Amino acid sequence: MIYKAAPYILIIGMLFIVLNGLWVVDTYDSYVTYPKEAFFNLAIGICITVIAYLIIQLKGKRITYDGPRIGKDNRVFINKMWRQREKIGNRLVVFSLVMLVIIFIFDSSMAFSLLQPTLFLGIVGFSFIYIMKDEGKDKEEKDIQPKSHKVRYLLRLVDYRKHPFSVPLIIFIMIVLTFLLSKYFGFVLNLETSGNPRYVLSLPVGARILAQFSFACGFIYIIQHCDFFGIRQEKQGDDKLMLIHFIEIIMCGSIFFIWLIILCEALFTSY
Repeated sequence: MIYKAAPYILIIGMLFIVLNGLWVVDTYDSYVTYPKEAFFNLAIGICITVIAYLIIQLKGKRITYDGPRIGKDNRVFINKMWRQREKIGNRLVVFSLVMLVIIFIFDSSMAFSLLQPTLFLGIVGFSFIYIMKDEGKDKEEKDIQPKSHKVRYLLRLVDYRKHPFSVPLIIFIMIVLTFLLSKYFGFVLNLETSGNPRYVLSLPVGARILAQFSFACGFIYIIQHCDFFGIRQEKQGDDKLMLIHFIEIIMCGSIFFIWLIILCEALFTSY
């Protein structure tokens, strides 16, 4: 029973991390020192995620699955949505814009505050459908293993079919901890959220991108090992993972570099 609940527990843990982290990032200028609950909630999220991972790993070793499953599989519905993604996406965009405009007429501040959550849900929802859809022939394994043992070990570390602790999630936690500790130790981060920033995107925007991206990595781990919302467990191929790594190289690398520069600058000017 606990094994069936493990993927949902994992998502709850990630939500704790992401929602608390985004609150920390968005309220950086509003607090002299963050409340202790911010540290506590982040720790809870990490612990819940680790516990769910251990449950899945320990139980999953006893379960072997190969071949068709009996019973209803909601992947049929997901596949249908994926085939009609442009039509559904256009309707959702129009509906969201209309609702935001209506809200803007009565309360402009609320409309602007709802814009970011709407984008967040849209991107996470799209990644959910993309990861959960049937890969068909694309999931056939390809012989792309490098000869170097070190490279193979590195690839295993970033194989999110084996664990949910993705590079985006780790960098996101590092950014949140930097925000929390900067208030605690009294050094100021130059976030450049207004004016003419030196970088393509600000660190808070980068944190939101990482938060969205971390769910895609979590979804691919979950569906590799568990049934999820009526979608049957299915072995994931290399194509989805390679696409995730391609985006990681572009986004995570640049965001990590921005975080590192801002942190070094803050430490250098404060001490």
